[in-house]
Amino acid sequence: MIKYGELSTKKDNIGYFLVTLKNNIEVALKNYDCKITYDKSRMFIETDNFDEVIEVLQNIFGIHEIVISYKIETKDIEEIGNEVLKLVQKKEFKTFKVVTKRSDKTYPLTSMEISKKIGATLLKNISNISVDVHNPDLEINVEIRRNETLVYFERIKGSGGYPVGVQGKGLLMLSGGIDSPVAGYLAMKRGVKLECIYFESPPHTSEEAKNKVLALAKKLSSYNNGMKVHVVNFTKIQEEIYKNIPHDYLVTIMRRMMYRISAIISKRSNGHILVN
Repeated sequence: MIKYGELSTKKDNIGYFLVTLKNNIEVALKNYDCKITYDKSRMFIETDNFDEVIEVLQNIFGIHEIVISYKIETKDIEEIGNEVLKLVQKKEFKTFKVVTKRSDKTYPLTSMEISKKIGATLLKNISNISVDVHNPDLEINVEIRRNETLVYFERIKGSGGYPVGVQGKGLLMLSGGIDSPVAGYLAMKRGVKLECIYFESPPHTSEEAKNKVLALAKKLSSYNNGMKVHVVNFTKIQEEIYKNIPHDYLVTIMRRMMYRISAIISKRSNGHILVN
């Protein structure tokens, strides 16, 4: 089960954000057998490859939290209590608390009443345990939904942010340093889909420098569902600048040319911004 976090505050845009997130997840999980469904509060991925799928999901922006959930095909409180009892018997704990959320407001019991009844079942059937609402060894989360009940325990932190693509497209001016890939990561986290541009000037720059940039782009691509890299040969422009521009302005004019070329390529790629 995926929790959205700040996406849920987007009101009129929530539909677009969730469709984009679902599409990004489908692309990232294309090599796994998964079934994906969602509503405005949760997204669900049914799979047998839990560990691999969770590892992929942790690199997808727009996901606040991931939890492995157990589906109980009933809303009868006695049966829910018995199923929770079976699940927690596999765990080691001395103290616990039950936290209930009712998305189905027609359910006859309040969240507090549900928690109390499930807690009572556990206390009755497991010896040497007690309730601790402040710092429990085990937190049992129960969600009463319209057609089912979900139970989960551990929470796995997601990458947060917005789904890549909801804020349009940009071009990252990628070098071999740390600043530009961090800038790219932060732009993607705010929902910008990226392509990259790298300026090479052989023989003034080495093949190793280009390979380092391509390795950085590959690393970033895991957050971007792939990464296109434009490699521009800058040698002739750089040599003309050295011949014709006063020394004090060399770096300024080289950067200006890089910006001009980047703007042209970004426009051709339907990009709206440069990132560096």
